[in-house]
Amino acid sequence: MNYKYKILVADDSELAFKIITEILKVVSSNYELFYAPDGVAACNMAFEIIPDLILMDVIMPEMNGIEAVKKLKNDERTRDIPMIVLSATESLDSAYEAGANDFISKPFNNYELLIKVRSALNLVQKIKEIKYQKGELEKKHEEVIKQRDEITFQKKEIIEDIKYSKRIQSAILPTADNLNEIIPEHFIFDLPKNIVSGDFYWVGKTAGKKRIVAVADCTGHGISGAFMTMVGIAFLNEILSKKPEPKASEILFDLRNLVMKLLKQKGEEGEAADGMDISLVIIDDNKNILQFAGANNPLYIVSNKELTQYKGYRMPIGIHLKFKEPFTDQHIPVDKEDMIYMFTDGYADQFGGPHNKKFRYKQFQDMLLEIYNHPLGKQNDIIHRRILDWMGDNKQVDDILVLGFRI
Repeated sequence: MNYKYKILVADDSELAFKIITEILKVVSSNYELFYAPDGVAACNMAFEIIPDLILMDVIMPEMNGIEAVKKLKNDERTRDIPMIVLSATESLDSAYEAGANDFISKPFNNYELLIKVRSALNLVQKIKEIKYQKGELEKKHEEVIKQRDEITFQKKEIIEDIKYSKRIQSAILPTADNLNEIIPEHFIFDLPKNIVSGDFYWVGKTAGKKRIVAVADCTGHGISGAFMTMVGIAFLNEILSKKPEPKASEILFDLRNLVMKLLKQKGEEGEAADGMDISLVIIDDNKNILQFAGANNPLYIVSNKELTQYKGYRMPIGIHLKFKEPFTDQHIPVDKEDMIYMFTDGYADQFGGPHNKKFRYKQFQDMLLEIYNHPLGKQNDIIHRRILDWMGDNKQVDDILVLGFRI
C-alpha cells in the first residue's frame, strides 16, 4: 500500500483551502489534506498528526502564521517538518527568521505552488530514506560513526536556507539508477560555485524508447540558480509526460514558453532576462541517429580521433528578441564507441594558469581529444584535476558541469 503524504493547510479562508486543494490535485492523489482555520488550531493539529508538509497563512485570528511557525520550529516533534509560508504582505525575511523553509506570495501562482509542494514532498521522501539509512549506519563500525559525525558537523556549518535548497536540488536530480538506465557508460563532473548549483542535468526516455539527455546552465548560481534548476527539471518532466514522442527542438520550444510564463516575461522593456542555456539530445539506437537542439549551448562529439562541434541556436530559454522563433534540430549519425560531451560554460570561463587567463574552449577541446579513449571514471578524474590545477588560488567564477557518455 502506498504511503499517503499528510499536508496541513492553515488559513482562515476556507476558499483559499479549496483553491489549494484544486491546485494540488495536479501533484498526485497520494496525499491527504488537513485544514486548520487559525494558528492555535494548526499547532494543535500538527502535534497530533505530525504532517509531512505545512502550508501556513500569515494573517489569522488568535495566533498568526509567523507565531505558529516559531512555536512548531521550537518543538522537537515538529521542527523538522518543511513549512511554506503563504502571505500577500509579509516579507521573505520575516518568514525565514521565524524558521519557515520557503515562501509563496498571495495570490497563488499555480506553477510556483505546484513546484514547491512537489519538491517539498520529494524532500520528505528523501529525509525518510536518510533517516532509515542513518539507523542502519549507527549499527556499523566505529569509523562509519566517525564519518557520520563529520558530515553532521559540516551540515551544521551551512546556513538553513542553503541547506534546504541543496536538499531539494539533490532530490530532484536524476538518480544513479535513472542515469545508468539511460546512459550506462557516463561520468558527471559537477562543481558548484556556492554549494548549490545553477547548472543541472536531466535524462528521460520517449514512448518509443529513445534516450534523452540534457545539460543546462541557469541564470545565476547559488540559491537563485538552484531555484531555476528546480523549475527546469519540473518542466522537462511535464513536457515529456504530455508529449511521449517529442523532437528535441519541440522540447526546447515548450520549455521556453513555460519558463517565460512562470517568470511573467512578455518582452517588455526593463523586465528580467532570467532563464537558461541548454543542450539536449535524443538518441535513436535503432537508427544510430542522434538528434540535437541547443539554446546557446553546443555539443561535442569525438569519433575516430576527431572532435566535431555542433552549435546551438543563438537564443536562450527565456525572453529574447527571437522568442517566437522555433529551435532547430540537427540529425547526426553516431557509432557505438563515440563519446558525447555536454557542458556549461563554467569550465572554459575559469581563470587561472600561469598568466591568470580563461581556460577557454580550444584548450577544453584539446583535453577531450586527449582523454576520450580513457575509461569514463579516469576521464572524470583528469577533468577534475586539470581544472583545479588551472584554478590554483583563484576563486571559482561560475558553476561547472561536464557530462560525458559513450553511445
